[in-house]
Parts: sequence; structure tokens; C-alpha cells
Amino acid sequence: MSYLIDANIFIQAQSDYYCFDLCPGFWDFMGSKFVDGQLISIRNVFDELQKRDDEVCTWSKNIKQFFQNVDDRETQRYFGDIANYVQKEYIPRHKNSLPHIQSFLSVADPWIIAKAKATDSIVVTHEVRDKNNGCKPKIPDICDYFNVKTIRTNELLRNFQVQFILSQQ
Repeated sequence: MSYLIDANIFIQAQSDYYCFDLCPGFWDFMGSKFVDGQLISIRNVFDELQKRDDEVCTWSKNIKQFFQNVDDRETQRYFGDIANYVQKEYIPRHKNSLPHIQSFLSVADPWIIAKAKATDSIVVTHEVRDKNNGCKPKIPDICDYFNVKTIRTNELLRNFQVQFILSQQ
């Protein structure tokens, strides 16, 4: 079982609670789990991170080889299924959903779900389900339909039994 990491996990971690200067152990953990193959992500996420001019952009370059391509047959097939589902499900419900669908399909999100389905991975994301059945497709909602489990960072860390302990220096 592997965990497929969404871009927002990296971005929010460095911006909010696991800043590189305050919690280098988080980044060491993430890097080691990518090397072990227990964490994966996709090239589309890497490309999103490279558009930034910050520490996560630099850090991700060191593990670039662990961001997988999405050109394999199974991922491509699941992407097609996801694109068809999103259009079939959201357009009839909401007249103004087309721009949101186009936006969803143009970023890494559907590819994350497709690759997770193809690799039997758990998606790690900070996106939350849309309880109002809105017009914007969300990763957890689409994952639910395709039987792909989603978790957040704290669950990932608990699953690995990670603790960041303060050391006095």
C-alpha cells in the first residue's frame, strides 16, 4: 500500500505548520518515505511545485525521480473514466459547472485520482468533501465514487507512527 501525495500537502506544510526551519524532521520523513516507495506522487504535482519560488520547489527537485508519470495505460483509462463521470455528474446538476469542470480536468487533481486507482494507493490531500453538492468537483468526492480512500496529513503521520520530538540544543 502506498500513499499518493497531493500538491497541497507540500504547500500547506511549508506555509503553515511544518516550515522547513521549524520542522525539518517532517521533510526528512517525507523524503525517506518517497525513497522507500511508500509515498508517491505524480509528475503533474511536481510541475505545480516547480511553478513556485520557495523551499518546497527546491526540496522537491531532490526527489524528482519519485514523481511518477501518468502515461501508463491504466492511469489513462481511469482518467478517461473520471473525466466522463465528472461531466455526466456535474453538468446536469449545475448550469454553471462547466468552467469548474474544465478547471478540475486541467490540473493534477483528476490525474492524482487516476494514478491512485491504478496503483491501489491512498490519496493524501487537504481538500474536503463538498457537503452542499456544489458545482466544483473535489478530490474526496470523486475518490469516493471510484472507491479510492483519502486521508489528511495527520492520518498519514499516525499510520506511520511518526512523532516529532523537541530536542534541546
